[in-house]
Amino acid sequence: MPRFPTRLAAVVLLAGALAPGGEAPSPLPIPWPHGAAPSAAELDRQLDDARTIEERERFEEFLAASEINEDSDHLPITQEDVDADVYDKKLLFQFGDEFFSHEFTHENGYGDSSYTTLKRVHTGVRGGLDTFSCAGCHSLGGPDGAGSPTQNAMIQGDGDHADSALVRNAPAMLGVGMVQALGAEMSRELQFQRQTALDQAKSTGQPVSVALATKGISFGALVVKPDASIDYSSLEGVDFDLVIKPFGRKGTISRLRRFVEDAARLHFGEQSHILALGYKDKPDVPHLGPGPSWFDPDNDGKQRELEEGILTTVASYLAMLEVPVVLPPADPGLRDRWANGSALFDSVGCSNCHVRQIPLLYTTWHETSDTTKGEVVLNLFADGDQPRGSNLIELFSDLKRHDLGPGLADPHDEEHHLPRSVFITRPLWGLAETPPYLHDGRAATIPLAILAHGGEAQPERDAFAALPADDQADLHVFLLSLTREPKVRVGR
Repeated sequence: MPRFPTRLAAVVLLAGALAPGGEAPSPLPIPWPHGAAPSAAELDRQLDDARTIEERERFEEFLAASEINEDSDHLPITQEDVDADVYDKKLLFQFGDEFFSHEFTHENGYGDSSYTTLKRVHTGVRGGLDTFSCAGCHSLGGPDGAGSPTQNAMIQGDGDHADSALVRNAPAMLGVGMVQALGAEMSRELQFQRQTALDQAKSTGQPVSVALATKGISFGALVVKPDASIDYSSLEGVDFDLVIKPFGRKGTISRLRRFVEDAARLHFGEQSHILALGYKDKPDVPHLGPGPSWFDPDNDGKQRELEEGILTTVASYLAMLEVPVVLPPADPGLRDRWANGSALFDSVGCSNCHVRQIPLLYTTWHETSDTTKGEVVLNLFADGDQPRGSNLIELFSDLKRHDLGPGLADPHDEEHHLPRSVFITRPLWGLAETPPYLHDGRAATIPLAILAHGGEAQPERDAFAALPADDQADLHVFLLSLTREPKVRVGR
């Protein structure tokens, strides 16, 4: 399937600019992620794609101005149409992309009947309202990127005072399909180990202790007794259900559709009718209000604000986004420093938690609905926006929760009742394009983020702090090679 062009936001020719006369310089002095740099013909194709998207977006803006709600045609996608294959993968990507950039209004059900003004400090589970679109906070470093400090969300507050809330910096969305797939594989393996221990304890009549590990990552241990009771006191970094939840700064969401649904509720006041019914993997999500029916749970008079079909569409779109890459510097001197920094990343212990690569066994990705038997089936290594990567996912994370000490702890408890200082290991891929750093965006630079670590990461933090200044700089150079692939970008 051809590359699905994403929305592109600035007129840029990155590291492959055409030489005078329209031909690519030869040889290009930078190492490209996939071998040879793009040819002049490939750059022309990328430019045509980007121009087409820019022209379509301008047309849609004019059309929305001239015809009321014309820009909302992609919102009422039903799961029944998705199940009937009305939309191919390219259309699902396009509609998901349009949802991501859509500016929600009261006509779309923005807010609820009693809560419709923009507020940066969230009022408990009601959320902000603190923005109008996904792209409003996920744009730093390019489309579907991270958020700046001014775009931080202040969640679970009292609606008025910033110090009552938990601050969250918006993460980049690149590669999240791979992340969900890794989490699902790891969950299945951990649960299989528990079931095997349950079967053994039942058959032998003796307690069974099992060390839990998946893809080379330890999650502690548990003890299973013959009566099927389980001692979880030695479990590490995962809930008792043994489901890896890679989304959310504390690792509380397992699936992209739930991430989209929660974000729409928190930031726009858009609540799905599926959420009002409850569903198998998260039945305890709070509602925005006591609506008259499950078609209008937030009681604002707008029925079916968020169809299940659009949740499937946006989750599929996110799964098809490009995957970050490792792009070393071109300069020979900097390349040597990059190589030393890469070695230091391991020697000081960063890779203990920020695991460089995790193997993904299955290439097929299934986005299943909550109320039907339908699903969208994708090939994670072929479908969508390039690059896609290989089965060794260079995530730089163990997808495990860790205690990072009092210095990084939240000021208040959060709704999932996890310890204030516990967070999931942030994937470092794409790091160079996603400042600021840490869960609340407090660190302006990568070295400052490293030095803020504590708790379980205190030894690694201290090892970095003890390095000579040149070695610290080399490690910084290496981490800046965790980026996104250069592309031609056209826009305003």
